[in-house]
Amino acid sequence: MAAPARASPAALPLAGEASIPGYDPPLKRTTLLLAVVALAAAGCSSPEPLDGIDLPPAAVPETIEPSSWAVTFSHDFAPGTWSEGTHAYELALACEAILDEPTRTQPLAFDVLSPTELFDQPIYLRVVGLSHFLMGPQTVFTIDPKQPTKAALTIIGVSEADAIEATQSCAGAVFYDGLDPLPLVPQAPFQP
Repeated sequence: MAAPARASPAALPLAGEASIPGYDPPLKRTTLLLAVVALAAAGCSSPEPLDGIDLPPAAVPETIEPSSWAVTFSHDFAPGTWSEGTHAYELALACEAILDEPTRTQPLAFDVLSPTELFDQPIYLRVVGLSHFLMGPQTVFTIDPKQPTKAALTIIGVSEADAIEATQSCAGAVFYDGLDPLPLVPQAPFQP
């Protein structure tokens, strides 16, 4: 499958002053976004208890301060969006409140095949790939065409004030299959 065509930044259907420039192959990622990927790869769940070994009581990864906040930008895809075959998507975010410069992921691909197990909850299209979870590792590689899906980009490790500011001033988009980008809508800030 050919790489998705790039939409021009002017075509972004996003409000506000933030903008997402065209795709930059060298991809300049900020330390914060790298922390998001590292945390996602490490997972966010507590380890299973082991007999005879005392584990620390904290369920929060060492890289995230207990007082840190997060904010998710998401888009719910309409039913029937995904036909059988291979699809590609990219997530982009322009957010001067918490990022040094706009960022955009490399294209991420996944397969749609019927029949495949359908899940009650949506599958998230994230920076690590498809997942059952808003945070954590990639858990899904193939979905059914009828599977509810949601694009989600979560920024972790910011102050409460920065998380609130991000919901008001940042612009995100999901690019998929060479079509016009769709806006990522900020959700309420939360503590992971």
